[in-house]
Amino acid sequence: MPVKILRLGLGASKMAKVSSFNNEDAWAIYLGLFLTLLTLVLFYAGASIAQFAPVPSTWHTASELLAHFQKNIAGYVAVIFGFGLLFGLGATLMGHPLGSFIKGYALLSLSALIIFCLAGFAPMKELDIGPSLLALVLGLMAGNILKIPEFMRTALRTEYYIKTGIVLLGATLPLTLIATAGPLAFLQATIVSVTTFLTIYFSATRLFGLEPKFGAVLGTGGAVCGVSGSIAIGGAVRAHKDHIAIGIAVVSIWAIVMIFVLAFLTKLMVRQEPGDGLFELSPAQAGAWVGTSEYADAAGYAVVAELSKDFGEPPIHAFTLMKVIGRDIWIGIWAFVLSLISVIFWEKGDATASRVSARVIWDRFPKFVLGFVIASILVSFLAKLAPSDHVAKVDLHDKFKEANFETYVCPDTLKDRFQVAHDGKSVIFKGQMTDEDLALLLSTTQNLAQKSAIIELKKKSNWFESEFKPKVIDPIKKLREWAFVFCFLSIGLATRIKDLLTFGLKQFWAFTIGVLVNCPLGFLLTSKVFGAYWRALG
Repeated sequence: MPVKILRLGLGASKMAKVSSFNNEDAWAIYLGLFLTLLTLVLFYAGASIAQFAPVPSTWHTASELLAHFQKNIAGYVAVIFGFGLLFGLGATLMGHPLGSFIKGYALLSLSALIIFCLAGFAPMKELDIGPSLLALVLGLMAGNILKIPEFMRTALRTEYYIKTGIVLLGATLPLTLIATAGPLAFLQATIVSVTTFLTIYFSATRLFGLEPKFGAVLGTGGAVCGVSGSIAIGGAVRAHKDHIAIGIAVVSIWAIVMIFVLAFLTKLMVRQEPGDGLFELSPAQAGAWVGTSEYADAAGYAVVAELSKDFGEPPIHAFTLMKVIGRDIWIGIWAFVLSLISVIFWEKGDATASRVSARVIWDRFPKFVLGFVIASILVSFLAKLAPSDHVAKVDLHDKFKEANFETYVCPDTLKDRFQVAHDGKSVIFKGQMTDEDLALLLSTTQNLAQKSAIIELKKKSNWFESEFKPKVIDPIKKLREWAFVFCFLSIGLATRIKDLLTFGLKQFWAFTIGVLVNCPLGFLLTSKVFGAYWRALG
């Protein structure tokens, strides 16, 4: 049965060679690095982009939400118009009509803002549903119930948003983490990718009698990076267009299903301090498992974004190492190897068969990963350059108002670094306070308020935690969150469930057998074989 090519937003693209201006990989790098550099420039100029990257905090009443918007209205205008300008520029230069993009983006950004508000509502917080998953669910409902205006489809640039978000994610992922955990992630990805590919391929060709090229399209979709893998390998082995479309449909169904399956399972299994139970995972182990067993970057991020609300960045870091650094970069290798196999075996006697060059590895390589690595290198390097003249200051009011330091006796060895202001309203500490320094200062405190003030002073003496992180890392995380919500809304709005169900069961069951192998294998490798390593990640 002929099947049309579906633009489902789970990694679909033409996988063309990247030029300077007409490819989403290139523009994701440009925009992600531009926003990273802008954040850094403002920081070193004494300002911060934080005020221009707001998201609603938890609210209980409409008056609380209204007060939040009154305080941050300029920030919301800046982030919505700023992203609109940047994404619109890229979309236009990639050949999409600007007028349609502007109208579509206006609806998309307004919907994203509403989703952020809903996700911040206290009862929604209790349900433990974050903005990314909420965007996907509401987008799927709207996309399958309502008729989406044609002009809006121009703004549903899922790859554009997810890849920009991943470049921004690189700016928040320490380079040392990539260097230490990356090789292991690649090793685990190799085991999973080869096993999953062979399982799906042989199920498709031996059990269900499908063509080898078709089996390769299905196998790579499950083994590497979902829809992009199916499209890239379909082109590399010259598969039939219908086979590529069916591969997209099957992998998209399972990617969406696994969002909810993995979100449910990880929330049951994850513990901040897991014990020895068979099904207990640390936050980082859960992230690595999702990276091993999800079939699209965007889909996997939806799962780990939910975990990050309770467990911070470790699930996201582990997922990124496993999926982006580990599995995604396999796509070029698979394209090259399968191109050779296709020419030598599957196209034997075909006069139109062409020679295969190793350049296909570079042509199919996911270029946005380079932006991810560059952002990580840049921010990680600057994060280590704490100024030697950094001075921490704690004002003695509110919870520290009882901390009267007029009679406090500072240890002699720290008198040149710890000082009480002349008016007695603040205390300062020069340089970073060590644990030994803290112990000395606490040894002469006279009340609990003084102890609390000195402990707070130690936190602020850490330049990275008190200055760089809140003014650089945290705002980039919020910009990243906006990009990902745009992405998940686009996935939901662009996905028509009935269009996904237009293929035979042979292809579905072949892929499903791969899922039944991939998911337990990923869990075993993440929790047992390499469990100690992932657990140490956070």
